[in-house]
Amino acid sequence: MLWWSWVLLWTALVLAGAVVLGLLLWRVVRRGLAVLHEAESAAEDLGGRWDAAAVARPVRPRPEPAVLTPVGQALADYRLGRDRRSTARLQRRIERKDRAGRPQRISDLRRAERKGILHG
Repeated sequence: MLWWSWVLLWTALVLAGAVVLGLLLWRVVRRGLAVLHEAESAAEDLGGRWDAAAVARPVRPRPEPAVLTPVGQALADYRLGRDRRSTARLQRRIERKDRAGRPQRISDLRRAERKGILHG
């Protein structure tokens, strides 16, 4: 083979490789742009849902730091909150078992009676 045929062969191979790499790069760029458009629409949807959730459920007020609260008052507040949470759990459990038609625990019924919760 003559030397110029080798030059033509390698030139053709390099050009073919460049075309293949260009096509692959173009495909990757198109897919990347599609992903960006999808992410943009998802972000807009999420922003709308976020705003709707913020309007639907108001933010709880920030509690005061209890560093300077007297110990007796802090303990009373803790016990009051614990009792409220316990009563709410008891009511939910009784209602859930009533809806499902399952028997109640005797201890739940006695606690509800002591706390003044009516069981229907």
